[in-house]
Amino acid sequence: MSFYNERQWLCRRIFMNYKKKGIPKQTHLFYGADYNPDQWQKYPDILERDIELMKELGATSASIGIFAWTSLEPEEGRFEFGWLDCVMDRFAAEGLFVFLATPSGSKPMWMSEKYPEIRRVNQDGARDSSGGRHNHCPSSCIYREKVSLMNRTLAERYGKHPALALWHIGNELSGECHCANCKASFQAWLRARYVTLENLNESWWSNFWNHTFTDWAQIPTYDHSIDCLELDWLRFVNDQHLSFLKNEMASIRELTPDVPCTTNFMCMHLSNNYWEWAEHIDVISNDIYPMPDDREGSWARSIKADFVHSMMRGMSGGKSWMQMECAPSSVNWGTVNKLKRPRVHRQEILQAVANGADTIHYFQWRKSRGGFEKFHGAVVDHEGSSDSRVFKDCAQVGSDLQALGSVLQQDCPKADIAIIYEWESRWAMNASCGPKKDTSLGPFPADIYTDACLSHYEAVTSSGQSADVVSARSDFSDYRMIIAPSLYMVSEKLARKFNAFVESGGILVGTYLTGYVDPTNLCWLGGFPGSSLRQLFGIWNEEIDYLCDGEQVTVIPEEGNNLGCYTEGVAFDIIERIHLEGADVIARAGSDCYIDSPLITRNSTSKGAAYYIGAKLDSGTLLEFYRGFVSAYDLIQSVSAELPLGVVARKRQTASGELVFLFNYNKEEVSIDLEGLQLRDTLTEELLTGAVQLASYSSHICEVVRIGS
Repeated sequence: MSFYNERQWLCRRIFMNYKKKGIPKQTHLFYGADYNPDQWQKYPDILERDIELMKELGATSASIGIFAWTSLEPEEGRFEFGWLDCVMDRFAAEGLFVFLATPSGSKPMWMSEKYPEIRRVNQDGARDSSGGRHNHCPSSCIYREKVSLMNRTLAERYGKHPALALWHIGNELSGECHCANCKASFQAWLRARYVTLENLNESWWSNFWNHTFTDWAQIPTYDHSIDCLELDWLRFVNDQHLSFLKNEMASIRELTPDVPCTTNFMCMHLSNNYWEWAEHIDVISNDIYPMPDDREGSWARSIKADFVHSMMRGMSGGKSWMQMECAPSSVNWGTVNKLKRPRVHRQEILQAVANGADTIHYFQWRKSRGGFEKFHGAVVDHEGSSDSRVFKDCAQVGSDLQALGSVLQQDCPKADIAIIYEWESRWAMNASCGPKKDTSLGPFPADIYTDACLSHYEAVTSSGQSADVVSARSDFSDYRMIIAPSLYMVSEKLARKFNAFVESGGILVGTYLTGYVDPTNLCWLGGFPGSSLRQLFGIWNEEIDYLCDGEQVTVIPEEGNNLGCYTEGVAFDIIERIHLEGADVIARAGSDCYIDSPLITRNSTSKGAAYYIGAKLDSGTLLEFYRGFVSAYDLIQSVSAELPLGVVARKRQTASGELVFLFNYNKEEVSIDLEGLQLRDTLTEELLTGAVQLASYSSHICEVVRIGS
């Protein structure tokens, strides 16, 4: 076997570790960026200079060809691969790897004009003009055929190329189309789901406002007054994207069965249920851009990024995943495009690694000379040398990643706690008219459901514990505690699963807005929380109050509660009026018309317990609640010391044991007391023991020298 073929074989086997074990080990993590040599075909010296810079950086790989369709097929049926042949060969010669992209993320102008039906139609019936990106009709047979032909051609030409390590399928699939074809496909999808119009009308409660359908052809793609139509439309759109993705991979897998496929997720993107997508790709990859923010409390933003990483780890079954895009400096599309402060970039990368990432790629390698992203951050600036601050920063990160080869192929330690995140529950709540709306935008969405999940994850993290983020379909048996914040939609099957978990000794935490509707977004009859959860939690939630901004309700802990919570707290935004039906009180309301009304309850079984939080608690109150579980249930913390807010510890397995990643997410220096714990920074050899000062945005990768005094 030649050197290049051996390297290629090794790389492919590493990626296939997503599902397999006992395979050869890579020497260090994959490190690189999105690279667009197709933009520089008239500058042949650029490719050679980029190769030199990649070697200087310590890069191993690049994603290539993401938006290169016209460069590959300048006119229908005429392919030009000379420029890509050159890139692939040069990468192979230098021992670099290519994540070869299928170019479906942006349609060629010639194709868009010749076949207008591949362009999307909006809700008002207007067809998109040519241009843009991520805007093809996912139902278009023509576009699917063109994509399949392109992918087959790429696989035939490069499937055995020594530089090929991975297929990067499409790019950030998302959005929706309301063309006649999508409408007909939606109606057919509904017919397959409900079989009869009677079933559909009953499930949608469509006699409300006289919306009863008497023919499948009457059903539109949207109607905000029928909330289950809105929910089913999102399910359909998700299925269309997944179908498009599977169509893209079909010919590639046929011709290159040993080359893994991925597509880049976008954190908690609204229209994509990534739990379902994860079942069909070979390795999980994600794009994340946590915007720099130096304001007070900005550490919470870093913990939100941890939540996303934990979700990717959950989708990969605890195995390694890929961070396919992130920014080495600023972005260009934010409201305020700040540069990252010293040590922030390194910390963001090590956060991902601590949570299971074995690949770090940036967007982008070299800044474009023109177009929408010419001022987006990149490893190589328009100046073109390695003298920039960002390049030197990235080179240091590359050195750090090379030193972390021991984490490769190692699973992440399983947490005691799992937090459920479900897209369909989020869709159902957002489609329902009634719950207080939060329209905040950004890389971390702030709708009520997602905000609840992020808040509980933050409190668990700040209490020194680790949490996996899982689907409701995941196996709960390996966890001691399941947290289901605002799980608005609950099926009978899931309710039985929760009951079985508690009966077997598990601890379940539910919150406000849990168990309101069934899978068709119809309210459960018999009182909330519905479908046997009323009995499980031992409470009846009679009604809900949405408070105005600035309104608060005092939270008074019950004397002698089992969690040891004794500090008065605050609830805001959402308050439920709860009646006890067998549960004990942990805390009550202490003000307004809710005085003495239970807010936090516990219902015990012979082995387990179900806790219910009937209000949105401020961060301090929620943190005390989760700290109470540490001692009450002897939960395992990431480290044995109590860490101040914004200081987070994570563990990751290595070939010889464990590493502890210690982060200070605060913009200020923080003092911590490690008590009897001794840690040694593996990169600097610094010994951390006793009282330790952590610089702002600092990160330490440590071995445990001693536990306790």
